[in-house]
Amino acid sequence: MSQARSVLPMIRAHMPQLPLALMRIAKYVIGNPELIVHQSAAQVASFSKSGQASVIRFCRTVGFEGFQDFKLALAGELATRPIRSPAPDASRKLSDELGDNLIAAIQENRSLLNFSNVEVLATRLLKAKRVDVYGGGFSGILASLLAARLLRLGIHAFAISDPTFGAEVAHGLDGNCVAIAISETGLTRDTVTALRRAQSAGAFTAAITSRPESPLVGAADLILLAASIVSPLTGGALTPAFTHLFVIEVLVSAATIARKESAIS
Repeated sequence: MSQARSVLPMIRAHMPQLPLALMRIAKYVIGNPELIVHQSAAQVASFSKSGQASVIRFCRTVGFEGFQDFKLALAGELATRPIRSPAPDASRKLSDELGDNLIAAIQENRSLLNFSNVEVLATRLLKAKRVDVYGGGFSGILASLLAARLLRLGIHAFAISDPTFGAEVAHGLDGNCVAIAISETGLTRDTVTALRRAQSAGAFTAAITSRPESPLVGAADLILLAASIVSPLTGGALTPAFTHLFVIEVLVSAATIARKESAIS
């Protein structure tokens, strides 16, 4: 995964599950990426108050063979970053910062998203006799949107915003069906339960989430990662709708293209 523009997004995706020592390294890297490319593993260990072995383990945890491989990919990512100009008008600063963060999040999502997985899921959707889409709370709105987009393609999709109910009807699924769960954290218990029951029933399962290591991922045959968005005002996560919508639109577009190609052949 040592591709340009894929380092920092993958670190952010792994951060919630990292142990304390690796979390310190992750925070140091996120806060000082330009310094990292000029430092040794020993220096990174010193500045992040961790051991050198932890630095190597951190690099491997986020998908690299070692520290040099990690630095090379990080340098490539930094080289592709757009140069940001100061806002010309103070009254536009907030909207400019929010816009920049949304653009950056979509760019990060392009590096996080496994397009081979997108194509596999798109093909499965076109062949499925039934598609259930689970999501609770805000993710339930996204589930309804995805189901509506699939219905327009002639795919029998159903949005289930009450995952408890979804877990009950999952027993009616089989190997000709697909179940998709949407959850930003991948921790919503009812959503995880629904996807696990769908998998036990024999359905092909997929998860759209921002957390690559979560209970939901454990119940999925395939995952599509959505980037997290950080607010310039609070430092917290903005609504995941933007990056989840990006994933949904990419998936639906792939299914549309696959359907057209199938009709031509």
